[in-house]
Formats: sequence, C-alpha cells, structure tokens
Amino acid sequence: MKITDTSSSDDFEEVDDVLDGFNLTHAERSRIEDRTAGLLALDSCLRDLRIAAGIRQTDVARAMDVTKSAVSQLEARGMLDAKLSTLTRYFAGLGYQIDITLTPIDA
Repeated sequence: MKITDTSSSDDFEEVDDVLDGFNLTHAERSRIEDRTAGLLALDSCLRDLRIAAGIRQTDVARAMDVTKSAVSQLEARGMLDAKLSTLTRYFAGLGYQIDITLTPIDA
C-alpha cells in the first residue's frame, strides 16, 4: 500500500529554514529532506491505513479493547510517538501484523 504524504508545505518550509543554517551538499540536503518527508508521512499513515481497509475507529477500538477516543488520539499522535505494543494491537485490529526490518540509514 502506498502512503500518501498529507503533510502541509509549512512543515517543509520549517525544515528548509533550519537546513539553510548549515553548509550542506545537495546530496546531504536531499537525503535529509527525503528522510523528513518519510517521517512526516508516518504521522498520517495510521488513519490512512484504517480508512483504506474500510474499518471504523469503533471496530479497531473493540479489537484493541480500548475506547474509540483512544484510537482517535493514537491516530492523531502518529506512529512516531506510539509504543510498539500499542501499534501491534492497532494493526492487529486492521488485520495486519508488524514485521520489523533493520536497514542502515545510509542505504
């Protein structure tokens, strides 16, 4: 499944402002921008995946044994601030399991 970047251009403008203060090569700046775009996309992908699966928050909440409000809060926080155990239960509620792969950042 492709995850669409739904972040605002303001997020990238802030990153550009910070990067302007450093003497970076084009390749270094591109790598940082690509990584930032990926991280920003993670913030919206929980909700995107659930909607694409056609599953309501209420159903995920029932599967996780939490309230609908808890699911809403998790989706609003995004994956970067969630515990792995919580994400495992969330994705199980969507019918997925988590497989973790480690790859070098520079790859």
